[in-house]
Amino acid sequence: MERVTFIEFRGRSIFIEDFSSLRPGDEFRTTLEAAAAIIRSQPPKSVLALLDVTRATLNAEAIGMLRTSTAENAPFVRAAAVVGVKGLRGVALRAVAKFLGLGFGIFRDRPSALDWLIAQ
Repeated sequence: MERVTFIEFRGRSIFIEDFSSLRPGDEFRTTLEAAAAIIRSQPPKSVLALLDVTRATLNAEAIGMLRTSTAENAPFVRAAAVVGVKGLRGVALRAVAKFLGLGFGIFRDRPSALDWLIAQ
């Protein structure tokens, strides 16, 4: 499976950003840039996005890159769901989403995230 792609789920288009098991570095950056290019090519407030960071290494650099990309992608995102965030990172992620005015959810697994996204 590609790291960034649209899938169909119950008749809705969901954009998957798969950062699972990635570490900061070239592949992380390339994946983030590819996702941003696709998201920004869509109509405003149209993208239902699922970001999977399960087992990803998120250091300060990676979190900063995600924060910047999230802010720049915000005009195109209708709702976003994140899978694989635990503890204080989840709290920080919710704060960023609230500040940016994003419809945002944090989930334990992809099926729960997908169900929530199609309800948005």
